[in-house]
Amino acid sequence: MPQHLLIQISDIHLSADTTILPGVRPRENLLAALDVLALAQVHPDVIVLTGDLANAGEPACYDDLASLIDKAASLSGAKVLYLPGNHDRREAFRVHLLDERASSAPINQVIWHGDLRIVAIDSTVKGEDFGFLADETLEFLRNVLASDAPDGTVLALHHPPISSPIELMSNLRLQHAERLAETITGSDVRLVICGHNHHESSGMLGTIPVWVSPSTAYRADVTNRFEFRGLAGSAVSRIDLQDESFTACVIPVLVPGLRNCDV
Repeated sequence: MPQHLLIQISDIHLSADTTILPGVRPRENLLAALDVLALAQVHPDVIVLTGDLANAGEPACYDDLASLIDKAASLSGAKVLYLPGNHDRREAFRVHLLDERASSAPINQVIWHGDLRIVAIDSTVKGEDFGFLADETLEFLRNVLASDAPDGTVLALHHPPISSPIELMSNLRLQHAERLAETITGSDVRLVICGHNHHESSGMLGTIPVWVSPSTAYRADVTNRFEFRGLAGSAVSRIDLQDESFTACVIPVLVPGLRNCDV
């Protein structure tokens, strides 16, 4: 089975403002992350961006993001997969990142790298921060998974179907995750990847591994169970798939001048 290298970038929170929180400059953080990958000559096959790409769904931020990611992807010929998070806006997301007509329908997609299938499903709920999969999204997923991919499937969504050590983020995870578990049990899904929490974590959804990527914007303090506290920090994920296994790692991004911030 061929090897496949995915770079997962999550929770960028690009904003029309230079900062979104004291000391947090999301565009500078993203540029620093892309520089780290370029300088290290990390050449991904696919770049997967798992939501909260614009802090308030601003069209100009999506245009800026597309320009930056297209340039980075061109270095390795990587394919790019954008999926929305709770801070994104479906209509602008479709127009400015996917070159589609504006629509409020769930954004569900499939791309391939060789014989590896990557499926992105939309877990966002308009006006809410928690995640939920609409019936039409689960039906889309069932239809896609009805036939196996030679190298298996990676499933991507914004909201994790597993808990966080931070109580608030646990409450805002994917609701009724058992519906997703039922849909992918017995399928060729090898791995579920998510964002949303601003901290890396791993777990299981039934028998299928789940990887939650950190954020490029800032990190969440996992030592504090009852309060969501933002910390200076930025990172992306590297996911290597080979044979029947995978390895998920964090690539830290050093951004000078950041300080801790309470959010």
